[in-house]
Amino acid sequence: MKDTGMIRSLDSLGRIVVPVEIRMTRNIDIGDPIEFFILNEEIIVLRKYTSTECTFCRSLDHVTYYKDQFICNTCLKELSDPGRGTEEISVAPDSSEENAEPVRSGRRTKTEEMSQRLEKAMEDHPYANQKELAEVLGISQARVSQLKRKLSTSGRATP
Repeated sequence: MKDTGMIRSLDSLGRIVVPVEIRMTRNIDIGDPIEFFILNEEIIVLRKYTSTECTFCRSLDHVTYYKDQFICNTCLKELSDPGRGTEEISVAPDSSEENAEPVRSGRRTKTEEMSQRLEKAMEDHPYANQKELAEVLGISQARVSQLKRKLSTSGRATP
């Protein structure tokens, strides 16, 4: 285990700040889900959560783990045969005219994209509860709650 020399204290609500240096080197952005593991009585490990959706098209169907990435069969075939025509490439369901407007930061792009995916999931599963929506999207229930609040304040979804 590598010692970073960084020490942080828990606040009164049990929260801890992950130093920006660690977040940057581990490619962790604000809002990214984090997994917790307990190795033994003294060691707790934090790791950026990796969803089981396809890295390229975000599909959850027929996903294979390959070289530290989840890739669906369609994208895997496309990668193995790059000479294939583009007519067979499937477009991600969340691409729309809304993506045409310029976005200022990577964090906003992720949030906007996830908001659109949540809207689509809510349309596809109108009676799903928050836990079920989180499972469909491969994110935490807390993130679903944040996104639903964002959608309701922007007037794009029903509460």
